[in-house]
Amino acid sequence: MPERSRRSAGRVARRSWLTVAAAAAVSLALAACGSASGSGNAASSSAASAKPGGTTVTMWLVTTGPSPANTAIANLAAAFDKSHPGDHIAVDFVENQSFKTKINLAMGAGNPPTIFWTWGGDVESLGTNPSFASAFLPSSLGAVTYQGQLYGVPVEGTQPVYFFYNKQIFAKYHLKFPTTFAGLLSTVKTLKSHGIAPISLANGDQWPGLMYLEYLTDRIGGPGPAKALEANTPGAWSDPAVIKALEDIQLLAKAGAFQTGYDSLKFSGGGSDALVYSGKAAMQLMGDWDISSVLGADKAFVNGGNLGMASFPAVAGGKGDPADLAGNTASYVSIASKATPAQKAVARQFLGQALASYDTDIYNSVQKAPSFQYSWDQALTPQVATVMLTNLAQVFERTETPQKFASVLNSQAASGQ
Repeated sequence: MPERSRRSAGRVARRSWLTVAAAAAVSLALAACGSASGSGNAASSSAASAKPGGTTVTMWLVTTGPSPANTAIANLAAAFDKSHPGDHIAVDFVENQSFKTKINLAMGAGNPPTIFWTWGGDVESLGTNPSFASAFLPSSLGAVTYQGQLYGVPVEGTQPVYFFYNKQIFAKYHLKFPTTFAGLLSTVKTLKSHGIAPISLANGDQWPGLMYLEYLTDRIGGPGPAKALEANTPGAWSDPAVIKALEDIQLLAKAGAFQTGYDSLKFSGGGSDALVYSGKAAMQLMGDWDISSVLGADKAFVNGGNLGMASFPAVAGGKGDPADLAGNTASYVSIASKATPAQKAVARQFLGQALASYDTDIYNSVQKAPSFQYSWDQALTPQVATVMLTNLAQVFERTETPQKFASVLNSQAASGQ
């Protein structure tokens, strides 16, 4: 299926510490993306260092492991080193969960990397209108703009979430990808009857389950409920659309939509992808970084045209447009305010000269969706996001009711955390 596209609806950050999203988007044909939510081990792009008198700039990025995006960024760093004798951009690609721990420790110790993948932190202003800003779509800069000051630079691209499915399985059982939630439940029943796990879910990481809540809330209530959550509107977690979305998640779980052990499987090991391309599961809801993940694991499967892509189904009677997307507006990097003046100067040069040429074509592919829903674990404060993911996992396991979930989150949000 052709990629559904959407308008990158950048928004002005409401918090000075700038909670921003991460990820990369590409079309199915390009299959050239990395991920902010995935697997991979920390790896440095180069063992070289600055020559005497030069400056080393450290740059930490989140990764799914080897990908075309990582290669492109490493090449940009190498090219910058070559054109700036003595200076060195040292890039480390770090797996998602490991990055969260590593950046928190570095920030707490007052020794952060010079440039880092921005999920918050004490970052340097890049000014009101740096010359390189014109290289990016204006809407992509909204999420890293605060009181007119720019605090980050897009480093990859937009990253919508889709259902990725095994076309061979759907063809074998004469199925078309469902366009309604009722149709999805029916498809789950059919696949179960043939011994196929309908949906691969790596909810050991917790964030994969969040995409179901985001989409179902949108399909049921439209964009409004998510905006109310981001605005920390009192009682927003009790919105009927949120409650119904949680109930629908439990309908899927009760119907056996997810494979056995879905609450312990992690995306970082590639296991959830393997279930799909090996034919043990039929589909997976995932950001479009999954294209390169599957491509890297089973190139023949993707090149053979067996990986399908579809939008999240509509919900009968819902207010949301089926063309609405959820995911991340962009991946951003920022300069640490604690970097030395020399590091800041070299970092600015690198961001302006190297990265500013990287994103425009990718952004141009996401113009048509009427609404784009920012990933909640990035749009909300870290404290609320953590509680949300922990309790949502219990909703999936059917050990916590939707009403209890809403009560806990309303209390957490009201505490100001």
